[in-house]
Amino acid sequence: MVAAAHIGSVWSRPAVRFGLKVSALLAFFLLAYRDDLLGRLLAPWAELTARATLALLQLLNIEVVRVGSQIHHSGGFAYEIYYRCTAVLVAAILAALTIATPASLRCKLVGLALGVPVLIVLNLVRLVHLFHTGVFHPAFFDLAHEIIWESILALTTLGLWWGWSRWASNSKTARGNQNDPV
Repeated sequence: MVAAAHIGSVWSRPAVRFGLKVSALLAFFLLAYRDDLLGRLLAPWAELTARATLALLQLLNIEVVRVGSQIHHSGGFAYEIYYRCTAVLVAAILAALTIATPASLRCKLVGLALGVPVLIVLNLVRLVHLFHTGVFHPAFFDLAHEIIWESILALTTLGLWWGWSRWASNSKTARGNQNDPV
């Protein structure tokens, strides 16, 4: 009887509820995060990301040509930007964390309105850096692509959420409005 009461109290803790909400939101997104479901839908976003990357590379005086969502260098290096190369996944993770965090709808919208553009800009910096690395330091491309930038994006996403959650918590406490709608 005591064990059952203890298990019930564990599941009612805010951290566990938060974890379950985040898990459910991410599970739903990851089930849909497949080429056959999102590939076509997000193709225009991938091409827009490729256009922005091309413009930034041209500002750096790097010779590039874009064909759809592919970017080519005259030296032979090329890569394709498809939906997984955009900021969609990290934005979805930030959204799941933000939605699951107890805060007012207004605070959540502020967090997303500030956080998602930061992730989009950081992703463009990533794509420019990866292209530069592929052209001028190809031996380091895989390391930069698979380890360094994945870590930077993950840590930035968590850092944005953590900073926002501290702000939202302080904002809620400062107003003394503990009954804001979640």
